[in-house]
Amino acid sequence: MFGLTDIATLGSTVTAWALVALRVAVALVALGACAAISRYPDSVPVSIRATCCVLVVGLGAFPVLCWYQPDAMAWNLMSFALILMAVYVIFPNRFIYAAAIGVGASMGFGIMLLIQGSLRTDDLVALVLMLILGNALGTIAARRFHLAQREQFRSTILLQEVADRDPLTGCHNRRVLQGGLLDAELARAHRYGSALSVILCDIDHFKRINDTHGHAVGDQVLVEFAGLLRSMARAAVDSVIRYGGEEFLIVLPQTELAGAHALADRIREAFANASTSAGGGSFVSATASFGVASVPAQHPHPPATFEALISAADEQLYAVKRDGRNGVRGAIVTATGQLRSCA
Repeated sequence: MFGLTDIATLGSTVTAWALVALRVAVALVALGACAAISRYPDSVPVSIRATCCVLVVGLGAFPVLCWYQPDAMAWNLMSFALILMAVYVIFPNRFIYAAAIGVGASMGFGIMLLIQGSLRTDDLVALVLMLILGNALGTIAARRFHLAQREQFRSTILLQEVADRDPLTGCHNRRVLQGGLLDAELARAHRYGSALSVILCDIDHFKRINDTHGHAVGDQVLVEFAGLLRSMARAAVDSVIRYGGEEFLIVLPQTELAGAHALADRIREAFANASTSAGGGSFVSATASFGVASVPAQHPHPPATFEALISAADEQLYAVKRDGRNGVRGAIVTATGQLRSCA
């Protein structure tokens, strides 16, 4: 549509049609960007790169169009200033690149005005000041926009962290299961042939603690048990999840059954020897039961889903409870559901 202005200004000449072709080329680049974004609608990098590509191509073509329309220079310069501000805002976290493009394009545009020599001195000064203003406003907008982006990202991460944490114990909650964390760990174990184990643990007779000493003491027992789990797990490697009520799940990447069984037994012993203040100089002691399920390294038939691993750990946990609690049982898990147990 803007090509009509080229024909209206220059007539039906070769130059006019060449400018129309240049505008069409920019439009085709824009259509290609739209196609890329449509093909990958959830990809932020593709969207950003496509938009930046269109801006750079358009910014390169615009001075050529302006060269052949000196009478419309004031209008063209206003459009050029708007494109400059768009460059500053859209180039994400790359202010130095945006500044180089904006300042470089502005200098090129200013040199073009000097070469043409068709403007009076006062008009030339006004247009140069407008270029400076466009870069200045673009810089301010980019700074505020990028700060807002970083603040939004920080807030999103904090909200996600709060949503994924149990407020009482500080452990992960079951939302991480729904988010696919455990399936990702199993897929990683499949890909690299590494071992993977889980420990499902439950505080014994927890209802009796609540009924006898009150829920405040029960909550404190949960907090101290969770703290013990986190202190004995590997930071930034293992995941401790409050699975429900007084049940906790520990995910142990690159850990064989023997290692997971030994860790569960150390936690069991430490918790059995600990005590929680119940007020008035009295203390509460409790025990816990542990079920371990493991996929060995290079296992020929690993389970297809993480649910099978948790289900196996749950079976081992209830086997411990049937045997009198305060113990550890573990099993190797296969794709067919067969288990090889060890006490």
